[in-house]
Amino acid sequence: MLSIRRKLTLWYLTILAIVLLGYGAAVYLYLSASLLRLIDKSLRQQVIAFEKHLTALERGQEPTETATGRLALAPQFVELIGADGTTTDIASPSETFHVPVNVRTLEEVRTSAEPVLEDAVTDEGKPLRVATWRLLDEQGQIVSFIRAGYTLEEIEQVRWQVLWLLGLSLLIVLALAGWGGRLLVDKALRPVDRLTHTAQAITAKNLQERVEVPPTGDELARLAETFNQMIARLQEAFQREHRFTEDASHEMRTPLAVLRNEIEVALRRDRSPEEYRTILQRCLDQLLRLNRLTEDLLMLARAETSQSVLERQPVDLNALCEETVQYVQPLADERQLMLTIKLDSTPIYVLGDARRLKQVVMNLLDNALKYTPAGGRIHVEVERAGATAVVSVSDTGCGIAPDDLPYIFERFYRRRQKQGNKNDGFGLGLAICRWIVEAHGGTIRVSSQPTEGTRFTFELPLFVG
Repeated sequence: MLSIRRKLTLWYLTILAIVLLGYGAAVYLYLSASLLRLIDKSLRQQVIAFEKHLTALERGQEPTETATGRLALAPQFVELIGADGTTTDIASPSETFHVPVNVRTLEEVRTSAEPVLEDAVTDEGKPLRVATWRLLDEQGQIVSFIRAGYTLEEIEQVRWQVLWLLGLSLLIVLALAGWGGRLLVDKALRPVDRLTHTAQAITAKNLQERVEVPPTGDELARLAETFNQMIARLQEAFQREHRFTEDASHEMRTPLAVLRNEIEVALRRDRSPEEYRTILQRCLDQLLRLNRLTEDLLMLARAETSQSVLERQPVDLNALCEETVQYVQPLADERQLMLTIKLDSTPIYVLGDARRLKQVVMNLLDNALKYTPAGGRIHVEVERAGATAVVSVSDTGCGIAPDDLPYIFERFYRRRQKQGNKNDGFGLGLAICRWIVEAHGGTIRVSSQPTEGTRFTFELPLFVG
């Protein structure tokens, strides 16, 4: 399996090789075409110059020098062909040098306005570039044809030299680029190596470690910041899990210790049926307490893993809150508290789980009953606010300290006790309330002043059937 360093280097070299091959091909083709154009231009100039020179001689005039350009190439052979297609004169590098005459080319020259160029091959198999032109008499009749040619062997040599030079340059550039690319990749991935080493050093017992964030502000810096944020969330989750385990163990320890003590006391000696009944009743109370704690913990655990399913259906909050208030009314009377309710003038429907929503109102009322002294007042109000339904539970109890307000919806958190109030709860009620309300797409909030009272309010989206 290739490492990311090798993959990046290979991709870099592959792209660079493609670019260089394209560039080399363009240079090679341009150079070849340029050389061929130079030969064609020189051959045209040469045959036109020969035609003017011969015309001047036939007319008894003094030939004039014709400028053929500084880069004009001297032809390697010049041939004069009669009108019937036979060679009348030739200047060639050797006696065996012969280039076959193409009759079609001669016919094309008869009507052409400029010399005709073509590729040809000698009897010895050497490639040539040949230009053909005509020589006219005074009446404009073709007297003969002029051919001049230049061998392409030198061009082929130049082409091979260029190919060899481009190939060697490509290999050298790729070798240097591979070396330099590996250095760049190593430098670019060095922060990733540091992040990896730091990540390997981080364990559940060492979550306070953080990776170094490079001051570059690039993608690697954002990666390091994201990794640190992830570790911070993991640390918070582990700490929350640790606190949860400790709190759950602490809450279970007390009823288990009471159960053990009651059973040990009952077994020390024989007792009357009434005494056994009393001990069993106390044991049952502790078992119910443990059962309630277990159910609450199971509900929150399922809520966090999205395993808890709500049975949604239209629920009338007016009827739900009125029924809940009637249920706790005897407890309020027993504690000498005034419990009142104000309902909206029309039914208010929300789409939700009636049993869970009733649990929210019940938990809020239970808190109000616990923290409101005798003679106090508890008030429940249901109203409509735009597209939301609003339910509030307020009391005139001891209130909540400002330091406690940010944490009261956390699991196992219980407000500080004042005026000797005894709280026999687990600190899970408000956490359950928040989960139920948020699972219904709503929000819950609290406002409180010490010694003046507390007001819990939750809002839910209205159901439009």
